[in-house]
Amino acid sequence: MHLPETKVKQRLSPPLAECNRSSLWKGRTVALSEKITTILDELRISMAAFDFSDVGSKRLAILNVFMRLAAARGYAAITMRSIGAELRIKAPSIYSHFPGGREEITEYCLRWQSRDYGESLLKAIENVRSHDEMWDALVRNHCRQQLDNPNNRLWDMIFASDKVGRFLPANLRADMDERVDLFIRLYAAVGEALGYENTREKARAVMSLIDCAEIWCDWTSDIELQDAVLDKAVAFSRGILSSDLDTRRISRIEKVSA
Repeated sequence: MHLPETKVKQRLSPPLAECNRSSLWKGRTVALSEKITTILDELRISMAAFDFSDVGSKRLAILNVFMRLAAARGYAAITMRSIGAELRIKAPSIYSHFPGGREEITEYCLRWQSRDYGESLLKAIENVRSHDEMWDALVRNHCRQQLDNPNNRLWDMIFASDKVGRFLPANLRADMDERVDLFIRLYAAVGEALGYENTREKARAVMSLIDCAEIWCDWTSDIELQDAVLDKAVAFSRGILSSDLDTRRISRIEKVSA
C-alpha cells in the first residue's frame, strides 16, 4: 500500500477502462476463450469504477498508517485517535480528509488493494500464449502477491472477519464479494478451457490453498527459492485441477457416516 505521491499520480492515468486490449492478444498461439475475455473485460471495468484521483499526499499518509496499524494490531483495534497519534495530528484533522471516518478509510484501502491485485494479474498474463501458460501465470502471480505484499493478507483478514461481524457497508461488501467471485470465475474458465470438469469447485480450492501460502511455504528474498515456491504452488494447483473426485460419491459417504 505504501506508495509515494508521484507514483500515485502515475497509476491513475490513463483510466483502466480505456486500456488497449491488443497487447493481451498479440502473439498468441491459441486464442483465449470467449468466457475468459469477457471476465477480463469485467475486471477492467470494475477496476476503473472507483475514483482515486482525490488521493493526495495527506490522504495517502493516512491510508498508509491505517494499513500498517491494522496489520500490526488487527482491524478492530484501529481508531481515528490511534491513526492520529501515529501521524502526530488530532483525530478531527483526519475527518477533514475522510469525513466518513474509519469506514471510509477502510473502503479506500480495500478498493485500492483490490485494484493493485487486479493490475498485477493483468500484467502477469499480458504475454501468455496459451491457456496452460495463463493458468500457471495466474497461480504464480497470486502466490507471489500473497507472500510479497502483507496488504493482501490484511484484505483477506478484513474480508473474512466481515463474513462473521458484518461491519462493512453493504455496497462495499457486495463489491468485494463480486471481485472475489470474478477471480474464482477466471480460474474456473481457464480450467474449463484446459478441458477439466467441476472447475468452479476446484478454482475455489486453489484460491484457498494459495491464500494460505504462508502456512505451507518459507518465503525468502532468495530469487531461486522464490521460484521454487511458485513452482510448488503451480504443482499443487495442477494436482487439484486434475483431480477427478466424484462429489456425488462423497455426498453419499457423508450421509452414510452421519
